[in-house]
Amino acid sequence: MITKNPLFISSQGGSITCFKGDSGRIFRSCSRSRCIYSGDLHSAKAYLEDLERKNNLLTATKEQIPAQRKTTLKWSSDGELSAVDMARILDRLATPELTKCDLVSQDL
Repeated sequence: MITKNPLFISSQGGSITCFKGDSGRIFRSCSRSRCIYSGDLHSAKAYLEDLERKNNLLTATKEQIPAQRKTTLKWSSDGELSAVDMARILDRLATPELTKCDLVSQDL
């Protein structure tokens, strides 16, 4: 049996998902297109951090947002936003320039 939602989503978009099998639980750590399986959550977190560190080394330049961005969000059958889209939204909300504005007071 597979859980529908990841147990953990990192700020870089990586995730940890739990699978239940005959011999117990298995944790899958994924970042981009790479995944590693482990037997406990502590190891899964360490593997995820390692995967993301390696991905950062592979992409030494900062990821550029294309001029024409994807604007379609993916939703699951139960109405939840996909884990990847949720991670991207939360990452963008962490940028102070995108979450604040200056209010100008007007004298009436």
